Formats: sequence, structure tokens, C-alpha cells
Amino acid sequence: MELFAFPFAGGSEHCYRELSNSLKGINLRVQPLPGRGSLISQPCISRIEEMVNYLFPKIKDSLYQPYALFGHSMGAFIAYMLCRKISNENMPMPNSLILSGRKAPSVGEDELKHKMPDAQFRKMLLELGGIPDAVWQDEEIMALFEPIIRSDFELIETYSYQQQDALDIPVHLFLGRDDNISSDQANAWQKETIHPINITYFNGGHFYFKEDCSLLAQKITEELIN
Repeated sequence: MELFAFPFAGGSEHCYRELSNSLKGINLRVQPLPGRGSLISQPCISRIEEMVNYLFPKIKDSLYQPYALFGHSMGAFIAYMLCRKISNENMPMPNSLILSGRKAPSVGEDELKHKMPDAQFRKMLLELGGIPDAVWQDEEIMALFEPIIRSDFELIETYSYQQQDALDIPVHLFLGRDDNISSDQANAWQKETIHPINITYFNGGHFYFKEDCSLLAQKITEELIN
């Protein structure tokens, strides 16, 4: 089973390394994004339509075998929008769309985080978690990462939702119990699939899997293989 995965805001193709090590019988293929990791020399993409058009050619030749899509936070949004692109192109659909830490696309943004002043933006990132202490304590590294993360938030926050026909694929949503996503915002994913959505809650906040991703790996394996 091929599991195409997409990074969260600020993340590179290495952001799911521990998850990859914990998955059995699943080939996790994390897609590099421009502006970070191996593609750091390329400009960031700050519009979701452009990101989808960039990623689709990278994976389309691999869609004729069993596969699924996965992403956390921004990565979940990318996975969903890429799934829409695959459907519109009449390509083979994934066995499952596995989403983590993201409210439904029909739910509007309450504030534009990518336009926050520096101090407010960094405070918001600190509350979300996920950034190693070594990065926080190094001003030069933060100065490098902050524009990337802002661009990623812009990609999410400039999207204008347009309802389409519900997808004929299972959707499994993983959330941290302490994440700032309400049950209504989570259940709104039901608009996007004809199948009953499956929601699993984990102990923790937005980055609930950072300390131990073994349970997340187990749930993904159950979804795709068992």
C-alpha cells in the first residue's frame, strides 16, 4: 500500500520520519514541498490551486495501484484538495483519505494568521506546538522558518470554499482532544464524502503524535490493511 503524505505548515519531507518507522506493510511517501527541505532553494507556494497543480504530476503515474492520501494540518488540506484534483481528472481514487488535525474546508478561518505581527504570530506558533526548542532558541533559524510558515498559512487562509459533489471514498479524521477544533468543525467533513466519516481522538493537542506516534501508526494500519 502506497501512502502519499503531505507536510504540515513549515514541515519538510522529513516531518513524518518517526511515523514512517512505525508503519508496517505501508510505504509512506512524503512529498517534498517547495521552499523547505530538499527544495529549499525554490520559492514557497502560497496558493492551494498552485500547490495541487504542482503535486499532481508528481504522483499521477503511481495512482494505478492501491494507495491512500494522508496529511496533518496543512497537509490534510493539501491531501483533500489533491483528492479533488484526482477526481476531477478522472484518475483512480485513493482507498482512503486520512486526515489529521484539520477542520473541514467548508469552515471559514476566524482570523488571518499569516498577517499577524511578528510577536503575535510567534505566540500563536508556540501555543500550537510542534517547533523544537532548539529552533525557538536560535533567532537565525526562526528568521529562516517564519516566512515559510507564514506562506503555508497564507495557502490555507486564501482558499475560498466551493462545494462539490461528495467523494465516494472513506474519510478518517484524527484529532487531538485538546486541539482547537470543535465537534461541529470536525463533523463538517461529512459534506465531502458519501461515506460516514470516522473520527478518532487522541490524547494531546494539535501535535498529539509528536511524543509517540505508535498509536497513530496503528490506527493508520488498521484503516489501510486490517
